[in-house]
Amino acid sequence: MNLKTFFSNLINSLLGGSFERMRVINQMNMAFKEYFTCGEFSRLCKVSISQGNSAYAHEMSSLWFRSGFKISIENDSRLQESEISELAHYVTANESFIRQLMAMGFDTLVIKGKTTGISQTFALKKFANLKQYFIG
Repeated sequence: MNLKTFFSNLINSLLGGSFERMRVINQMNMAFKEYFTCGEFSRLCKVSISQGNSAYAHEMSSLWFRSGFKISIENDSRLQESEISELAHYVTANESFIRQLMAMGFDTLVIKGKTTGISQTFALKKFANLKQYFIG
């Protein structure tokens, strides 16, 4: 880990409120890189913290400018909306993971092409299956 990465992680952790958020992001980044390099996934993705959508907020949300869980598609040439939807379905199908993200303060899933600007946002609370609770 170089000095720039260390300070970036430290600042993100201090602003985000926990090292757990950075641990999850780092694990996801390693997994996406592995899936890409071994050919299981044709797109290279990177996960980061971004601005969330205040309309998607819930009781556990972080500050709106730190509540987005962003997946950036690095090689987005000829990216189609159906690919974003497929990736979103892969992430949102795991209720346990969605609840974990919500408990860490995330409220918005952002999937975006790095250069094309094609993006979609999703309210995490819609996928957590918490209808019987007061997550609003």
